[in-house]
Amino acid sequence: MILLLTACFTLDPLVHNNKHCSTTGLDEPSCVDANNEWDAACLACEDDYVWNKDYPYFEGQLEGLEVLAPDPDALTIEGLETEDGEGVLETVFVPGHGDNADITILMNHGNYVGIEHYIPHVRYFHTGGYSVLIWDYRGYGKSEPSSAPTGSQWMSDARQVRDYADTIAPDPDRIVLFAVSLGGIPAVEMGVYDPGCAMILQAPFTSIESVSAENNGVALPGQFLTEGHFENHLKIQDYDAPLFVMIGTEDVKFSVESVTELHDNAGTPDAQKKLWVVEGVGHGISDVGIAEWSTNRWLEEIDSFLDNEGSACRP
Repeated sequence: MILLLTACFTLDPLVHNNKHCSTTGLDEPSCVDANNEWDAACLACEDDYVWNKDYPYFEGQLEGLEVLAPDPDALTIEGLETEDGEGVLETVFVPGHGDNADITILMNHGNYVGIEHYIPHVRYFHTGGYSVLIWDYRGYGKSEPSSAPTGSQWMSDARQVRDYADTIAPDPDRIVLFAVSLGGIPAVEMGVYDPGCAMILQAPFTSIESVSAENNGVALPGQFLTEGHFENHLKIQDYDAPLFVMIGTEDVKFSVESVTELHDNAGTPDAQKKLWVVEGVGHGISDVGIAEWSTNRWLEEIDSFLDNEGSACRP
């Protein structure tokens, strides 16, 4: 079979592997047949989030650290109607505590399920004292509609959530853009639009071009594959605030080389850049990503970045 690439063909819609809350629940295969407890998608649309789940933490992950659960009564959960009027975005704000409470982590999650799956990351940040704002993309979790967004819709939603963060953060001058995996796409869009005080990218999406070449052997210029919304290695040239990029050497989604290129391409001054390559570490939660390899070390590295390269974020 010969695949004809035309101006109408794009791989952009294929980046999404979303699960909506209308397709998950206690009786669904995504819950009962999940490979492990970390990947179980059990939250139906009418259910509340479970913040105090006792996860089967990995050997060496916590090193004596107690992972805190936020008080559900202290959360702000709000649905934002999208600017085009075609969707409602689920947002959850978790207030911080202690010395880091005025720093808000604006979290752009990865490609699996939605907020439910990334509660462990929210709790890690909460353990570190940070405030957290996390949101679900259209078609993910409790956001509406149940279908994934187009590229232009997703970027518009990212900018809208970035604006919303200014209204709910305890200090709008101390917003840190954070991304896991696919979340690198909306995070970089936010960073170019309104960078906040810093950006942290964990195993971030690099570009349609590099992902296609590495996973499918399709070595074609990006203009043949994408409309350009997701080409982070190019877009990040317009980001010039502090930047921390981290990647594991056993990441199965994005190569160390492509993530290093992303880091190097950023418009950020070298003195405000940090790259952390972690030996033997995988991509996501269930295959022991960086935060699961050692939550203590992960928090320490983030604290160090904010003390040094991203010092503008400190109160």
